[in-house]
Amino acid sequence: MTRTTCRWAARAAAGWLAIASGVALAQPTITSRGSVSAMVDALPNVDATELRVRLDEVIDVEFDDQWVIKVGSWVDVLGAQRRGQGEADLVYQPGEIYVRHRRGHFDLTAGFQRIVWGTLDEIQPTDVINPIDVSRFLMEGRGEARLPVLALRGRAFLPGDTTVDAVYVPAFRRGRYDLLDEPSSPFNLQADQCQADVCIATTPGAPGTAVVLPLVSDPPARTLEHGSGGVRVTRPFGGVDLGASVYRGWQAFPLVALTVVPTVMPAGGVGVSPALTSVALRESWSRLTMVGGDLEAAQGSVTWRAEGAWLVDTGLQAEPGGRVVDGRSLQIGAGLDWTVGPWRLFGNAIARRAWAVGPTAALVPSTGGLQLVGGAERKFARDTRLVRGFAVVDPGEGTAFVRGLGAWNVRDNLWIEGSAAWFTGDGTDFLGRFTDRDFVSVRVKYYF
Repeated sequence: MTRTTCRWAARAAAGWLAIASGVALAQPTITSRGSVSAMVDALPNVDATELRVRLDEVIDVEFDDQWVIKVGSWVDVLGAQRRGQGEADLVYQPGEIYVRHRRGHFDLTAGFQRIVWGTLDEIQPTDVINPIDVSRFLMEGRGEARLPVLALRGRAFLPGDTTVDAVYVPAFRRGRYDLLDEPSSPFNLQADQCQADVCIATTPGAPGTAVVLPLVSDPPARTLEHGSGGVRVTRPFGGVDLGASVYRGWQAFPLVALTVVPTVMPAGGVGVSPALTSVALRESWSRLTMVGGDLEAAQGSVTWRAEGAWLVDTGLQAEPGGRVVDGRSLQIGAGLDWTVGPWRLFGNAIARRAWAVGPTAALVPSTGGLQLVGGAERKFARDTRLVRGFAVVDPGEGTAFVRGLGAWNVRDNLWIEGSAAWFTGDGTDFLGRFTDRDFVSVRVKYYF
């Protein structure tokens, strides 16, 4: 199904391009690549066992030095036992699907894209354009987790190896905890409290008691004023690649807060109010304005990197369900990649701080901390074996996430992978909220 869809879309795009350009295009060169994989994973602490199957394909159509078309998509299938309930799902997702025109010192790309800003490994403060799928981020890493967004991207290549990268995203796309049956997913942080648009929340002012509340969602409208966009400029100076960026967009995941909502009642007799109010939990997405910078420099077998992002305005809350207030945050990180023989090692340290501003600043105390990120990878036996380790530690919160992976190239294009991950700590940060989501997985993947 995916292969047929990709090829049909590629041919349709090629035909449209020929008509729209009004010129005769060269005979295109078409290349395709794809994979099919089956993964079994288990999360014993939350009683979940899953089978995840994915079929994906990418087709590249290149006419000449000026026109390129890329069409990619995938199909995911789920069969799972989650919290004692059988679950099944099938999802089709467009991958990167775009048309790119290159001319001299300029190129223009329109369509669904993954656009990566920043230099650090795995956790990049300025990487705010594409939302992520949390389940794939935890199981496979940030590169696999980015969800394509519809965007118009123009790049100008100026003298002095200066590049100006401008991006416009007309429609908001939210981050996902899991593309496959998200309401029941063990990676869904709201699943324990919310099911079918109803949540169990702690009663305000009465610790230890709970109340059932409706969950309402207020996503950004698909209008021109709700679009996102930004610019990044990069240039080398004396062996150091420097970048500066600014982006106006949306938080990928919602803040959930108690709110009063109107409840419209049918018209009645004398003394009957036409409208009442009730309390609900509301999902809302806050605007953000990011000003960032990054640098990268190579020295022998070591590559040094640094990156920082200042969110000039963003939404903050002291705890889930609390009031959302205006705030600011700052993240600054530095690290290195080091190649030692067959090993690739990397490590980053990221300091962060967030604080509220304005008349409501006293409602949300400022927060901060340090996050340590590190990993190692080794290939051996003529690149037919691979071991990889990755860890994130927050010393202040006392939380950590450790993931290990081993892979074996059994034969041409066929890999078997085994992976295990462990969470520890019960802090209020991102890692602490995933306590008890330890998992193990085995995957067979065939490339074609």
